[in-house]
Amino acid sequence: MTINHFIKKKIRNHIILPIVAIGIIAGIIMTLLGIRAMFFQLDLQLSKSVREWNDLGLHVGNFLNVLSQDKSLFGDEKNLENILRLFYENYKNMVQYVYFSIPEKNLVFIPEAKIPENLLPKNRPWFKKSLEKKDFFQVSPPYIDAVTGEIILTISKYVEMKNGYGVLGVDINPNYIVTHILDRNVILIDQDNTVIYSNNKKIIGRKLKIDHDKKYRIYNFNVLLFRKALGDVYIVVYENYLVRLLPNLLITIIIVLGILILGHLTDDNVEKELDIYIRQPIENIIDETKRYLTNQEFDASKINTEIEEIDVLVNEIADMISIIEANFQELKATNEELEEAYKEIEKYSGELETTYELFIEKMATIVEGFDEDTGNHIKRVQVLSKFLAKKMKLPDNLVKKIYLYSALHDIGKIKVPPEILRKPSSLSNEEWEIMKKHTVWGAEILDGDERLEIAKRIALYHHEKFNGQGYPYGLKEDQIPIEAQIVNIVDVYDALRSKRPYKKPFSHEKALEIMLNGDGRTSPEEFNPKILEIFRAYEAEIERIWKNLSS
Repeated sequence: MTINHFIKKKIRNHIILPIVAIGIIAGIIMTLLGIRAMFFQLDLQLSKSVREWNDLGLHVGNFLNVLSQDKSLFGDEKNLENILRLFYENYKNMVQYVYFSIPEKNLVFIPEAKIPENLLPKNRPWFKKSLEKKDFFQVSPPYIDAVTGEIILTISKYVEMKNGYGVLGVDINPNYIVTHILDRNVILIDQDNTVIYSNNKKIIGRKLKIDHDKKYRIYNFNVLLFRKALGDVYIVVYENYLVRLLPNLLITIIIVLGILILGHLTDDNVEKELDIYIRQPIENIIDETKRYLTNQEFDASKINTEIEEIDVLVNEIADMISIIEANFQELKATNEELEEAYKEIEKYSGELETTYELFIEKMATIVEGFDEDTGNHIKRVQVLSKFLAKKMKLPDNLVKKIYLYSALHDIGKIKVPPEILRKPSSLSNEEWEIMKKHTVWGAEILDGDERLEIAKRIALYHHEKFNGQGYPYGLKEDQIPIEAQIVNIVDVYDALRSKRPYKKPFSHEKALEIMLNGDGRTSPEEFNPKILEIFRAYEAEIERIWKNLSS
C-alpha cells in the first residue's frame, strides 16, 4: 500500500469518522457544560438576590434594634418622629412607611397616610410577629397592606416602654424589591409557594409546585432554583433550559455536517495531491532520518520538494537538533543560577521584613513611653484589632497591616508637650486642642511612604466617630477607613478598662454596657454597627484576650 493510499484511508477512517464522533461527543459535553454553567449562573444569581434581600433586612433590622435600646426616646414622641423621618428621607427609595405603634393606635406614621380607624395595630401581622421574639427584629409574613392594597413585607421590633410596650415597623417598598433585588428571571414567593413579587406581573399570585426540601425543580421546561431568605419567604430563579441549550445542539449538528461535506469534497483529489506534494518528500525525509539515526548526520540538500514550508522545515530540523541540545545545557546552567539567586533574595527579603516589623514594634514602644502607664495598651490594641479584622473577613494582607500598624496609632503624641500629655487633672480647652493635634502630627510623621499608608490612615482617623462627632475632621460612616474604625472601638474599650489618673478601671461588663447603651460621654452611635455587633457577639473572647495581655 502506497503512502498516499494509506494516508487517504487513514483520513477516511481515522480522521473524518473520529472527528464526527468527537463532534458528537463535544456536543454532548457542551450540552452538559451548558447545563452545569446554567446551574452555576442561576446559583450565583440566586445567591446575589438572597444576599441583597438579607442585607436589606439586616440593615433595616439592625437600625430598629439599635433604636429600640434607647427607652427614653419612646417617651419623647417628637424626637422619635424626627429620627424616624430622617431615616425615611435617607432610605425612602427602599422604605414605603416607617412607624411606631402601641396596641391601640399608631403614635408616629411617616409619611402620613389615611388608615381606617377600626384597623388596630395589635391585629396586624407585623405587630403579632414582633411579639414572638422581643429581643430581636422580626420579618412579617407577606400580607395585604390596608392603605395601598399591595403585598407588603414588614420588618418590626418590639419596644419596652415605661408604661407599656410598642412596636417599631418599617414597610419595605415593593418597587425597590422588584427593581433592585429581583432580576427578570427572579421571583419572590411565600411559604405556600405563591408568587408575591416578580418583574412579570402576569405570574403574581400564581402558585408554584415546589418542594422546599429540594434545591431545584424542573417545571414546564424551566429549571427553578430556590433558597429560603430572611423572613418567611423564598427567592426563586428560573431559566428555560430548551432555549438555553438550543445553541449548543445546533453548533454540534453544524460541526458534524460540515465535517462530512468537507470529507466528501476533498476525497477524490487527496491521492494525487499526496503523491506529488507529500509522498516523495516524506520518503526523502525518512531516508535522511534513517541516516541520521545511524551516522548522526542529517543532509537537508538531499530532500527536494516544491512545498516551501516543507523545505524550510527540513533545513531547520538539522539546525534545531544542535540548537536544542546547546540551549538545553545553557538553560540547565541558568536555572541553577536562578535557583541560587532566588534563595538569596528570599533570605534577604525575609530578614528585611523581620527588621521592618521589629523597627515598628520598637517605635511603638518608644511612643508608649511618652504617655502615661497604660499597662501594655499597644499590644492589646494590636491583638484585639487583628481579632475584629479577622471576624469582619477582611483580606489577610489588610489584617496583617492592621495588626502591625495599629501599634503606631498614637505616634503623634511624641510632639505633644509632656506637661499636657502627663497632666493628672482635666485639660483646659487650649490644652485639649493641642492634644487633639496628635492625630494630624502622627499622619505627618508617617507620610511619604506608600508602605505606611495604612499606618497613616490609622493615626489620622482613629478618633473619628461613626456619627461624625469625632476629630480631627468630623468624618462619619464610610468616610472613615475601616482600619481606623476598628482601632477606634478597641482604643475606647481599652481606655474604659484601664486605670487613669482621672478614673478607676471599669470591668468588662461595665465597659461593654457603656459601649452598647452609652453613658453620656460614650454612645453606641459612635461606632460602626457591624463592628459593634461583632464586639457584642464575641465579647467573651475579647475579655479573655484582654485579661491575658494585661496579666
